[in-house]
Amino acid sequence: MITIEPIGIVKNGFMEPADPFEMIKHESRIIINPEYEDGLYKIEQSEFIDITFHFHKSEGFRLQCPIYDGEVKGVFASRSPRRPSKLGNTTVKLIACKGNELIVKGLDAINDTPVLDIKPCNISFYKKHSETIDTNRLKFSPRWNITRCIKNNDLDTLLLDAGMLHGHFCPGLTMGVMAATYAMQKIREFSDGMEDLVAITETNNCFSDGIQFVTGCSFGNNALIFKDLGKNAFTLTTRNRKGIRIVVRNDSHDFLCEQHPLFYSYFQKVVVERNHDPELRIKLREYGIEAAFAMLHFDFNKIFNVQEANPDLPQYAPMHESIICAACGENTMSTRISEQDNSPVCFACAKKTYWKTHRARYMYRIKVDLSDIDSISMIIHFHV
Repeated sequence: MITIEPIGIVKNGFMEPADPFEMIKHESRIIINPEYEDGLYKIEQSEFIDITFHFHKSEGFRLQCPIYDGEVKGVFASRSPRRPSKLGNTTVKLIACKGNELIVKGLDAINDTPVLDIKPCNISFYKKHSETIDTNRLKFSPRWNITRCIKNNDLDTLLLDAGMLHGHFCPGLTMGVMAATYAMQKIREFSDGMEDLVAITETNNCFSDGIQFVTGCSFGNNALIFKDLGKNAFTLTTRNRKGIRIVVRNDSHDFLCEQHPLFYSYFQKVVVERNHDPELRIKLREYGIEAAFAMLHFDFNKIFNVQEANPDLPQYAPMHESIICAACGENTMSTRISEQDNSPVCFACAKKTYWKTHRARYMYRIKVDLSDIDSISMIIHFHV
């Protein structure tokens, strides 16, 4: 039998267990029992401290359970509060020390949680090995950083990273990031690229790149469905058809033009009128960055409408064998092979029609030859 006496107690606004990603955004007070106050001497020299506490409202435990991104881990490989020992340990930022009271940020313990111990955080090991630690984590959970940003509503970081996919920053990309983040927070499911979480986009413009990046649903993992409806709208749903549809409001364009008239002025000149003067393009980029990041702090409801959705989904994407085209000698999906002179020939060599999408953002079926491929922005396989 081990008996541990508390040295203090937590005080904050969380009366019941809550989302830890929300809790760590807020400050907490730790009131140290008067008889232990001298133990705080010079603690302000530590920027970060480790708080050991008791999960006093946790009942029972599970040795294996899903963590916040859906991955199943053992309790000792996770930060689950349902632990055999009922002990919690969190590194927090020390804001201030006033007598026997510590003010900290980043604590995921609720009000009246008993505090068992406090230590300065030793970050020397992490500084030395942080690159290896992050690499190993990302190998097993490639979207770990994205998932963390979604949970923390860190829209700035999500938009910055989405820019690596999109190539520039603009209001369209921002709207995609905002809508997708909101949907992911509501659906509370995370993509592992296995088609259990599905996004349906109704446009293939800048908006859709924000959707793909944040949700992890893409054409490559068969979890993105493109409906060619020409609407800045998308639906996020699970296989049990629990979903929501988010659509850009009709009056949002006027609102955004009022907020960022210079961006839309240069957009008209460079993109609509195709004036690619270098100075104009530089201005468009500058005002695009300004507008894109400012939008993140606009009222969500001024830009979007949200509604429940229960869409019908196609079955999981089937796997097809590959067949070598007798003409070009390239491996081709069997469903894209035709017979020609009793030989398997791909659609391109057979001059057959197939779907493609162009920069002009419309889908069409056309008969093409291989010399036409250079003009194609992207060839996609999509659900009909």
